[in-house]
Amino acid sequence: MYNLYPHQVESYDAITNMFNDDTVKSGRIVIPTGGGKTLVESYALRDRINVDARNIHLVLAPRITLVNQLIKDYRIAIGQNYLAVAFHSGRAEPDYEKVRWSETATTSTQVLDDEMTRAKNMGKDLVIFSTYASAHKLLNMKFDTLIADESQYCVSENYFDVVRDIDATKKLYFTATERHTNSSRGRGLNNEDVFGSVLYQVAPRTLIKRGNIVPPRLHVMTAESKSESYTIINEVIEIAQKQSELSVNMPVTKILFAMKGTDDVKSITENIADIKAVMPSYKIFTIVSNQKYGAMIDGVKMARGNFMKGLRECDHALIFHYDILSEGIDIDGITGVAILRNMQHSKLLQTIG
Repeated sequence: MYNLYPHQVESYDAITNMFNDDTVKSGRIVIPTGGGKTLVESYALRDRINVDARNIHLVLAPRITLVNQLIKDYRIAIGQNYLAVAFHSGRAEPDYEKVRWSETATTSTQVLDDEMTRAKNMGKDLVIFSTYASAHKLLNMKFDTLIADESQYCVSENYFDVVRDIDATKKLYFTATERHTNSSRGRGLNNEDVFGSVLYQVAPRTLIKRGNIVPPRLHVMTAESKSESYTIINEVIEIAQKQSELSVNMPVTKILFAMKGTDDVKSITENIADIKAVMPSYKIFTIVSNQKYGAMIDGVKMARGNFMKGLRECDHALIFHYDILSEGIDIDGITGVAILRNMQHSKLLQTIG
């Protein structure tokens, strides 16, 4: 059992009240990045599983990497008293021991049928962890609970109708950065007919004041092309050296680069030797959705699970991505973020968080 921070207790109490009110079906929880939304989510699910009849619950997240993370985090927080299955655009595999990811397979509704039968025979609830992209295949199912992580994705044109039409007794929408529309009947999270009212919200400044999260420090750098040969490689080396100086008193230095596009990440992959010649103590992590490149450490391709494990365990790292290591994905020990492109407000807040 974890010791909850005051804002986690407050949000959990608000959710409990919503669960106990038969007139309220949906609600939103807004907690800043780093404020521990996942723990609140898992405790909310804990209170819904194995209560009366054996039920089916759904947890949605935007990316396979985040789905993987949530399965592990939920298990750590609330134990083994349910059966879980991953359902996404990769290989669907029950988490008997751990979930292995393969992004080449397709979802299988037969897997869900089999796991629903197995859960019923075991006398346990079934929790389906799915990406938003795969959720449309679940519209014929009835869920007790829907938990939408990073719920700002729900307003996407591709996902809004699906999330709205998922049949669940209770729906909870968690985010750090709500997206609203001018109309309260639009695809924004402020459409209370779809997403419900805000059950709980806390501002970043409140958590900073309480010491729960730390305030970011902004350093503005101007990089000038000294010659025609000045490339993205020269740029990231210059930024990495400056970030390293700022972190000189820290035991670890991990710098996350939000690149301008996947082509720039590929350029890093193809010029790792030049970067390591200047910064030999740093491991170079690159990740893109392209199958040829995928996730690499020092130019060696590997499974994403091993990529994240290597990132957690190393002391000094330069991490390059475009839009994969973003909302909700925990990367321990990041000492700096280099933002090399324009970002929407919510994406910027998530990246800094």
